[in-house]
Amino acid sequence: MPSNDLPGEVGRSVDLFLTAMDRVAPGLVTGFYLVGSVALGDFHPRGAGRGRLSTASDIDFVAVTDHRLEPESPEMAALAKAHAHTVARFPRPHFDGAVLTWSDLAAGPDGCPDVPCAQESRFTQAGRSGVNPVMFCELAWHGIAVRGPHPAEVDLWADQDALRAFTVDNLRTYWRPWWQQKRQRSALSLAIGLSAWFPVWAVLGVSRLHHLLATGTMTSKCGAGRYAQKEFDPRWQRIIAESLSLRTEGAEGRRGYRNPLARRRDTLAFLDTTIDAALALPAAS
Repeated sequence: MPSNDLPGEVGRSVDLFLTAMDRVAPGLVTGFYLVGSVALGDFHPRGAGRGRLSTASDIDFVAVTDHRLEPESPEMAALAKAHAHTVARFPRPHFDGAVLTWSDLAAGPDGCPDVPCAQESRFTQAGRSGVNPVMFCELAWHGIAVRGPHPAEVDLWADQDALRAFTVDNLRTYWRPWWQQKRQRSALSLAIGLSAWFPVWAVLGVSRLHHLLATGTMTSKCGAGRYAQKEFDPRWQRIIAESLSLRTEGAEGRRGYRNPLARRRDTLAFLDTTIDAALALPAAS
């Protein structure tokens, strides 16, 4: 896809990064793909809240090289420089992703070593941010090719059973402890719980996992909100509509809370119920 067909904020960052890479290390990046909210048609460059508690989307990418980059090599330095140049010019949305080889794409997350990657626009030479079944399956099923062959033409790992197992584990080891932590009435938990980011991250995030386990397919945050509106008990409609409205700046859903404490309460109750409901789902046929 030409970069001028992408959302403006996405195209400018992608163009700047690839131009910088081609200038300092010609021919190094032979593939470049967009995943995440851009690939799923749910990119929102602005949103409620600020900083880490902003509901705005990130730009998630997978860059591909023909060979492994050695630590402290001139190629690695060129990659770090190009990424730093991009995020210095366009600090938001975050420019996050991983740099893999074509062999890594075929091997899958368990066969992939630590790789150069960036999270919240912070670059590291060796890490595992995004190196998981979700990223690989998003790339295989929904990825947008900016450079390189279409994902359907690439030898790409995409294991449905592994994605389901990863999702179940995420509910048990991330979301359930996260719910337990955020229900505490510490100053930090209350500050997070009263933010606009809290219901968007929690309600739409867990609804995405429920959707995946129920249907076997991936969806975006807003897609998950629409799914939850159709599938979940009427008592949750108010918090789902609130979350969709906050995610889309009012384009979808409806604001229904004047009291952020009530919104926090309903978000936590929704999480508690929906985590259990998702874990009880049988495998999608």
